[in-house]
Amino acid sequence: MVFESLVADLLNRFLGDFVDNLDASQLNIGIWGGDVKLENLEVKETALDDLDLPVKLKFGYLSNLVLKIPWKSLYTEPVIANVEGLHLIVVPNKGVVYNEEKALKNEQDAKQKALLRLEENRKKRRSNSLIF
Repeated sequence: MVFESLVADLLNRFLGDFVDNLDASQLNIGIWGGDVKLENLEVKETALDDLDLPVKLKFGYLSNLVLKIPWKSLYTEPVIANVEGLHLIVVPNKGVVYNEEKALKNEQDAKQKALLRLEENRKKRRSNSLIF
């Protein structure tokens, strides 16, 4: 039970902006399989605010969230999140104003991240080819 509460605290830090308080009773953890299953989560009304969408979230519900965590190779393998049963009730948000500067910055940031990933992959391939 202690492990579950530690995982719940950790998940609250990362998912806290999107879902209401997680507790250990919502967790189903397969330690060696690497699956953390969360059920019946309520999505916060503020979950979509940072996206500057022309809609406002009134109610959100998530049936299942499964996180596949490779405990044995946490730093080298990806954590995969599988979302099932996401239901959102949204209404028009007339207060959203299109911010071209922010949109351009987000686009530029995405391009820079893609370039960084490509460069890292190129370096990895180059170092791997030198090893063999």
